[in-house]
This record gives sequence, structure tokens and C-alpha cells, in this order.
Amino acid sequence: MDQWTKVISAGVGPIIVISACGLLCLAFYNRLAAVVTRLRAFHREQFQVQETLARLRRAPGTDELALVRNQEVGGMLEVQTERVTRRAHLIRRTLTCLLLTIALLAACSLAVGLSTVWPAAVYAAVPLFVLGLLLLIAGVVFALLELRSAVDPVEIESRFIRQLADDFAPGGESDARDERGAGGSSV
Repeated sequence: MDQWTKVISAGVGPIIVISACGLLCLAFYNRLAAVVTRLRAFHREQFQVQETLARLRRAPGTDELALVRNQEVGGMLEVQTERVTRRAHLIRRTLTCLLLTIALLAACSLAVGLSTVWPAAVYAAVPLFVLGLLLLIAGVVFALLELRSAVDPVEIESRFIRQLADDFAPGGESDARDERGAGGSSV
């Protein structure tokens, strides 16, 4: 019985890292779900913009400003979709590394436990532990890269909305366009 206690005690070390990885996985699965939800919203918005553009192109006497504005919105949504998709890929890589860390450390824990009754198992435990920790570091690097780009889509949207607001403000670019369209010169 004493030998089984040693087996279990020896295998507990990597379990602590496994527990931490499990918590990180939970957080990143939730993050991935939020990113996927946002991508779906972008796709719905892009579809609405495409419908509006099609309607504007078919309508006689189409307002060119509305057409251009909708094309710009479509372009902005495309850029945001691309950035958020990159984030989703980084989160997926993070999760892959974390899950592989869990698998390797579980195997390491098993090998460490078995090494108390079969000493040669320690030769499998050490590389499993080292590989598990290297994957954990890789997962953290991917998480940092994702975090670095987390606010990019919001910043892009904010700049775009600010530019639209400036264009439609009194004395803004849209007024200049209106004057040029009405026969005025902006030279």
C-alpha cells in the first residue's frame, strides 16, 4: 500500500500545471465563442450592406454619396472581419498548445507515478514535462499576440465612424461635395 501512495504522490506535481491550463482553456474557449459571435455579426452586417448597395445600384437617380458611403462601410467591415479572423486563429493556436500541454503533462504525471515502481519510466517523464512546458510557453505567446490585437477592430471602427462624422459635420467634406455637385467649385 505504501508503494501506491508514493506512485500517487509522485504524479501530483504536473497536475498543478494541468489545473492552471484548464482554467486558461476555459477563458480562451469563452474568448473564442465571443470572437466567433462577433464574426457572425460582421457577416450579417456585410450582407445588409451588400443588399443596400444592390438596391442603390438598381434605383434610378441613386444618391452617389449614399453609394460611396455604403461601399466604404463594406470595406471597413471587410477589414474588421479579417482582423477578427486572425484573432480567432491565434486563440485556436493558444487552445491547441494548452490542450497539448495538458495531454503531455498528464502522460508525464503517469510516467512519474510509474517511475516509483518502474524506475525507467522517469526517462519518459522528463521529456514529456519539458515538452509540456514548452507548449505552455508557446500558448502564452499566442495569447499575448491575440491580446495585442484585441482592440484593433474597435479602433478601426472608431476611426471610421469619426471620419464619417467629420464628413457630415457642418463645413465638413460632405458639404464641400454638395457644393461641388451643385455647380460650385472647391478650388
